[in-house]
Amino acid sequence: MEKISKLVLQGLTRSFGTTQALYDFNLEITGGAFVSLLGPSGCGKTTALNCVAGLLDLTDGSIILDGKPIHHIPAEKRGFGMVFQNYALFPHLTVFKNVSYGLENRRMSKAAIEQRVRWALDLVHLDLEDFGHRFPAQLSGGQQQRLAIARTIALEPHLLLLDEPLSNLDTKLRNEMRIEIKALHQQLGLTTIYVTHDQSEAMSLSDVVVVMRTGHIEQVGTPQEIYNCPNSSYVADFMGYSNRIPVQIAGRDSSEWMVKTDTGVMLRASSNFVGSVDWKEGDHVVAVARPDDLLADPLPTMNHMSGTVHLVDYVGKSFEILVRLEGAETLQLLVSSQTPTDLEQPLRFGIRPNRLLLFPVDAAHPITRPRAKLREASIR
Repeated sequence: MEKISKLVLQGLTRSFGTTQALYDFNLEITGGAFVSLLGPSGCGKTTALNCVAGLLDLTDGSIILDGKPIHHIPAEKRGFGMVFQNYALFPHLTVFKNVSYGLENRRMSKAAIEQRVRWALDLVHLDLEDFGHRFPAQLSGGQQQRLAIARTIALEPHLLLLDEPLSNLDTKLRNEMRIEIKALHQQLGLTTIYVTHDQSEAMSLSDVVVVMRTGHIEQVGTPQEIYNCPNSSYVADFMGYSNRIPVQIAGRDSSEWMVKTDTGVMLRASSNFVGSVDWKEGDHVVAVARPDDLLADPLPTMNHMSGTVHLVDYVGKSFEILVRLEGAETLQLLVSSQTPTDLEQPLRFGIRPNRLLLFPVDAAHPITRPRAKLREASIR
């Protein structure tokens, strides 16, 4: 299986009539990396994948593989493998024939084809003797997904492209297949671009996560960087920073901002993250935090706040607690052990200062929007 060393996507633009689905998309992918395109429906991630695959022509921009432009080359000659969201299996062909179809077009010998089919099916834990004679309709959803991957891997592609491959599976199967895909990538070291709207999938599988918004890249980073250091209010909200508190800048020291809520509560917030800018005293901003960064039993070093318990919701491993503050805001806590108090009872809680991030009030305008600079997606 021939490995690539670098794939450069430069200024990719794709329009559908007057609708611009993708624009100024710049990304550099190092060989062997697992890169996830993450974002909500309609953000352009599948359009970007189809442009790389050659299934869509570019309106503008270039695709360069190991120093050579390939955007003018037809999809079937790029040597890339595509796993579609609906699997796109041949319903009238057996499992064996689904995998061997592309190999037969290469005029390989029967012995070589059988060897390659067996190898590919073994990689996804489908035994040729048990499954080779079955048709796709006789397989479970997870088995169909494995077959789709095996069919692609059998052709030994330079690059593996997966378009939301787990979205049609139930939660248990999604978790199982996520582990299988990660193990497969580790075994083959195949450069992979994976499209998903599921944050947990992207965090679990990827070396690099590319967060997209309305056709362009919002942030590129490792899963840890995207999770802990979102560069905009949009990325923070998408990554689960659902608690938002309007505050006013009251001052700053070397590592923390001092901010004041509408009710006069003083809070300390991190100033050492990628989205931080130089505000001045009196500026109105929004403080954001994840529910799991709010603790019902605050330590002395935390920001202390209080409110009234509005809702207690059991969600399996934890309780979601909605607390109404003195103003109009409602904040969410995750409590893993037990229900802290009854409804309409006061609750004192804490927020870690280094997990309270500040952004401009208008979420439609992220703090940073680097467009011209090429972003690199590499294994770190």
